[in-house]
Amino acid sequence: MALKTDKNIELVAPAGNLEKLKAAVHYGAHAVYFGGQQFNLRATTKNFSIPEIEQAVEYAHTHKVRVIFLLNAFLHESDIPLVTKYLQHIQHIPFDAIMISDPGMALLVQEHINIPLHLSTQMSTLNHLAVSFWAKQGISRIVLARETTLEEIQHIRQHTDIELEIFCHGALCISYSGRCLLSRYLSGRDANQGNCSHPCRWKYSLVEEKRPGNYLDIVEYAHGTEILSSKDLCLINKIPDYINAGVNAFKIEGRMKSLYYTANVTRIYRHAIDTFLQGGDSNQYSDFWRKELELVSHRPYTEDLFNEFTHQSFDGVPYIKKTLFMGYCIDSTHNLVKVFNPIYKGDSFDAIYPIANNHIYDVSVKVIDIIADNTSVQMAQPNTVATIIFDKPLQQWAILRKQL
Repeated sequence: MALKTDKNIELVAPAGNLEKLKAAVHYGAHAVYFGGQQFNLRATTKNFSIPEIEQAVEYAHTHKVRVIFLLNAFLHESDIPLVTKYLQHIQHIPFDAIMISDPGMALLVQEHINIPLHLSTQMSTLNHLAVSFWAKQGISRIVLARETTLEEIQHIRQHTDIELEIFCHGALCISYSGRCLLSRYLSGRDANQGNCSHPCRWKYSLVEEKRPGNYLDIVEYAHGTEILSSKDLCLINKIPDYINAGVNAFKIEGRMKSLYYTANVTRIYRHAIDTFLQGGDSNQYSDFWRKELELVSHRPYTEDLFNEFTHQSFDGVPYIKKTLFMGYCIDSTHNLVKVFNPIYKGDSFDAIYPIANNHIYDVSVKVIDIIADNTSVQMAQPNTVATIIFDKPLQQWAILRKQL
């Protein structure tokens, strides 16, 4: 495929909190996206307070990473004065763009802040006429609906110069462009205001109308069934196709996922993008990329929203977890590790690193000693910072995982 030297391709990574933002920055994101404590579509995750937003933007910009701030909730009438007040509190922060879904939110942002606006996938933009409409409203980048096909993207690009972004990896919503009422109906939590309870992932049984109480299991796998649940998106093998089609930015889903997920998925997609743009052979690394993406928690992968239904069958979507995130090195000079799961003397782990200049630095390491209060101990407790001696030196931001 032709080398694309005329485009700046951006990898946009999720930042569920400041710690995950730093991981995304160090593992190769060109841009990060996150929300504050109001008006974004992940109300249940630990979002950023205004001081944390300021700190996050400064950290990202210091490392030459762009920041996209999320104000992508749909507004009710009573939200309008609250949004106005919130915008006044954040208008001094130098975001690189703000992501919106609601046209009313767009008007409010434009009234208070002079900043590029990105349009969320929630608006289901599928064709070049819709793209043209939003461009006339001052939108500078559109995250296309996840249902948009590769051929449709090619056609849209022929009609516009606006920036186009797509999701390349992560959870898909069974509802069209994520606009679902199931959560609101079953739990009173509105997904369109960021409070989804994910009922599509719940376990269900079948009951016949005239046989109440007689529940029939729908067997898919050991722990139950989620009959509404979608597979996870994985476009790692199609990055060249989408760049050639005219995509400017690739977004990773997962603000509620772990720091390890953020780091590993980010580094793999960054390497895939760099390999193609630099004229390298993607086939040389495709097995490595796929293997690494299998080692983050996920459901079975699909390359687009429709492929899983190609044969009009349903095979189930069990959650796959092949690794345990153990911790990461926060200070290589003093062998300090932030611990997320118990680490014992004698344990062996993978230590993974950012990929630089096509060099993969990952190594296997073994715990030689654990020091607490100047005394050797058998275990490092979760949610602590421990002094851990390995058989090989760790560099800062080395991430430790245990394959299950």
